[in-house]
Amino acid sequence: MELGKECVLYDGKECDGCMECEVCDLDPSKPCTNCGKCLDIKDFVSIKIDKIIRDPREE
Repeated sequence: MELGKECVLYDGKECDGCMECEVCDLDPSKPCTNCGKCLDIKDFVSIKIDKIIRDPREE
């Protein structure tokens, strides 16, 4: 919470310290832990990098 900054939830509103942005969207009795469950992301994709080639001529 930084007073004087713009509210992260409401456009055009200045932060007034209400702490609504720190509450879990799924269970309002808990603080937000940034777990991501409220985002409803089904899958994550990852790519394993086993080598970085800086100059193709050096292989």
